[in-house]
Amino acid sequence: MKEVARYKNEMNTLSIGKWTAEEMNFLFAILTQVRDEGCKELKFDTYDLREYVEFDRTQPKRWNKTMIAVTKKISQLVYFNMEDNVFEAMPLFRKFSVKLDEQVVTVRVSEEMEYILNKLRIDTGNWTQFEFFEFATLISVYSKTVYRFLKQYRKTGFWKVSLEDFKSLLSVPKSYSPSDIDKRVLKPVMKELPSIFKGLKIHKIKSRRRGNQLLGYEFTFQKETTQKWIDDKFGNAGETKNAPPGSKTPEWYDPDYKNETTPESQKELERIKQESLDRMKN
Repeated sequence: MKEVARYKNEMNTLSIGKWTAEEMNFLFAILTQVRDEGCKELKFDTYDLREYVEFDRTQPKRWNKTMIAVTKKISQLVYFNMEDNVFEAMPLFRKFSVKLDEQVVTVRVSEEMEYILNKLRIDTGNWTQFEFFEFATLISVYSKTVYRFLKQYRKTGFWKVSLEDFKSLLSVPKSYSPSDIDKRVLKPVMKELPSIFKGLKIHKIKSRRRGNQLLGYEFTFQKETTQKWIDDKFGNAGETKNAPPGSKTPEWYDPDYKNETTPESQKELERIKQESLDRMKN
């Protein structure tokens, strides 16, 4: 299964702050898998998805409840576009269904929103990308949303947002005072994200007028190193292509590595994998 989520930045403007962390993981697991698949109908085994998001397999009823909750909330996941005095609501999915008896999820991206997930121009930089498993490890729903925006601004290391937009994007209760936001929103963010975004700091933007009213926030962090995009990271023979010059290469990287697993060993590994999946389904 695909491990990297990638979509146009407009996706980040869809408000999903009122979702639970488990619901967000399920949604973005689906979004990660439908990437570059066009608008065709896709089916997923829920057991595979459960293992993918590392959901507790001893809680099947809670897993079913999570999938049902996401299916209901998908109808609220609508992108609003206003152009030439026309205000248009466009749903992300044309079809999103969960069959509990068969444990199958069927989805189909709507034609109007296909460009969000499938028609990306990598050279423009107008897209957000992150490793799904890194996103899934975050516990706070506020951390998950801030994480996506910081990934959007990964090349600048700077995100400035007004207090009004911040509350809207993260679905922060209107009743929250600045001190409530400090304790319930920013505290978990600063607990989870500095290990991912080096040098992360949050600066409060305040009015210079009497009272020092809070106007918004500035998030600053070490920007990601820009490197050339590799469409096909792995060659046909299984070897890793050379990393682009100047990229941040890990110490264990070996450009001459070749996958020497024999066909017989591959068959045996597939047999063991299938037996494990069969045991999970029984």
